[in-house]
Amino acid sequence: MSSVPTVPLRCANQTLDNPCALQGSSVCSRCKLVSYCGPACQRLHWSTHKVKCNSPLNKASWMPDWDRNNRAPAWASGEAATNFHNPFGSNKYLWGNTPAMDIARIPENEGLGYDKDMSFLFAASGDLRSVIRTIRSLPESLGQNFKITINDWDFDVAARSAIMLLFAFASLDENESEHASYAHAAESLIHLWYSAFIPHSLFCSVQTKVGKLLHDDTTHTVQVVHDQMIKKTWSFPRDKTLCITLRADQWPKLDGFLEIPAGLTEQSAREVRAAVVMSPERADYRDRWYFKDAYPSMRVAKQQFRDDGILLPFGHPRAEFTVPNPTMFQSPDCWPFDDQANPMGGWSITDVYKTPWPTHRDEYGKLFAYLREEFETFFHRLTTLRVHLQLLNVDANVLPKLLTSKSYDRIEVSNISDAGYMGTHRTLSLFAPLLQHKTQNVHATMITCYLNAVMETMKMAEAYTFPEFDFLERLMPQGCDQAKMMRNGAEFYKVWDCRTLALDSDRFFNMYMEIEDFEGAARDAGVTMKKKNTVVESWPCRMKAKLGDPGAQEEFDLLLSSTSTGVEHYVEWLSGE
Repeated sequence: MSSVPTVPLRCANQTLDNPCALQGSSVCSRCKLVSYCGPACQRLHWSTHKVKCNSPLNKASWMPDWDRNNRAPAWASGEAATNFHNPFGSNKYLWGNTPAMDIARIPENEGLGYDKDMSFLFAASGDLRSVIRTIRSLPESLGQNFKITINDWDFDVAARSAIMLLFAFASLDENESEHASYAHAAESLIHLWYSAFIPHSLFCSVQTKVGKLLHDDTTHTVQVVHDQMIKKTWSFPRDKTLCITLRADQWPKLDGFLEIPAGLTEQSAREVRAAVVMSPERADYRDRWYFKDAYPSMRVAKQQFRDDGILLPFGHPRAEFTVPNPTMFQSPDCWPFDDQANPMGGWSITDVYKTPWPTHRDEYGKLFAYLREEFETFFHRLTTLRVHLQLLNVDANVLPKLLTSKSYDRIEVSNISDAGYMGTHRTLSLFAPLLQHKTQNVHATMITCYLNAVMETMKMAEAYTFPEFDFLERLMPQGCDQAKMMRNGAEFYKVWDCRTLALDSDRFFNMYMEIEDFEGAARDAGVTMKKKNTVVESWPCRMKAKLGDPGAQEEFDLLLSSTSTGVEHYVEWLSGE
């Protein structure tokens, strides 16, 4: 890991020949992205910092290039016009695109006096964000066993989860013996998860710790299960286990996530990544996204992350981050993300921005500090819990056949319930049998997510033309100038992009439930839909403040800056009568 401590925030004067070792206390008044120990270091660092501080992106008057030059943007002409969203890059999802959630919420449901063993299922987990959020949120007073089953159909996603869990347990064991802080392990996990390049020390640590657990037969047991799949089980101190079940031919592939692909160098890795995230043909798209940002310095921070791919505070030195992250680079010629992938997409942007941080306009500095706290707490809870983790890599259609019926207190299926995937009928029919009956746990809950339902239904509603224009006009006074909008400039697309924040989403989801026959699906599966969610928010990305409320403008601006649409919806189900 980096030899320069990340917290507390260091003075940004970190020139290689004479880095300052003092804490930053004076924030740059112009960009609010870096801080200095005092005026002397700020003056010394100005020749370096002025390039980004004076960037056109950091000006309130900045406009997208297509608007400045009065031309049509890339998506409005040619082949791109046939696909408005026009994704670019890989179609893998190694990072989450909805905020992490705690699927237990035991104090609000079973209560702190509940002492039965509990089981949670993440049937299409994506990355580990909600697993970590759930574990870190379990109250200290709970002493029962917790069994957590994690599954994802994409091998790359499952492999990254396996590497991170093995690394977490290895780090935990080390910390227990040394009584060390979990901060170092938390920062290592952040970079393994989100940074395209990592320090050589971290690369070696992951290879050593995870490699030993994978290859030393004395650390685990091996069992053949489920049509010749191989299950390996590791036991750790204080009644903790990790089981990973993969096909026999996949176990050797897991080693590849500890090795840099042959022929890949730091320079070639940067070029492969830049070909996606900084592609010249996507400049208009990037400008469109930047034009939605809440304030100019947010654009500068995002541009720097695009440039280097390292999740660190803006002014933190990056010289040690030279090794291509092998959990990302699985090929010498492929970057496995699309060009809109953003670490912030897996976490609540409003929660992240509540995190105290000296350079309060530094989006990724705040995210780093937020994740550091989340992961530190996760490691602490992992130490004290009696937890048993099981990781699989199978299609969700197959998963229920491998699990025990009526055994789970919580089942979270992500958005496989969307009509474009398995749909509500099939999702409920497959997973309802795994949910505990109310006689076992009256609070046992299945959670389905709908990312596309509202927008798909809106397109079918012929009478509906536009969202609450008054709502947008009051929160976007500069973006609702109808004369400017008529010319289809940047203001028009900004209003178009934020329209989902002003939709009557309940109305459209009610229509969706009728179209998809939720009532019949629930009846056939023997479940009932909760009238009010008790585990997760029903509309977690919807604006909470009302027009005129304190903080309404800031919340709106942040949500517009995020990767969320505001119409992500969660429905909870109980076992039937």
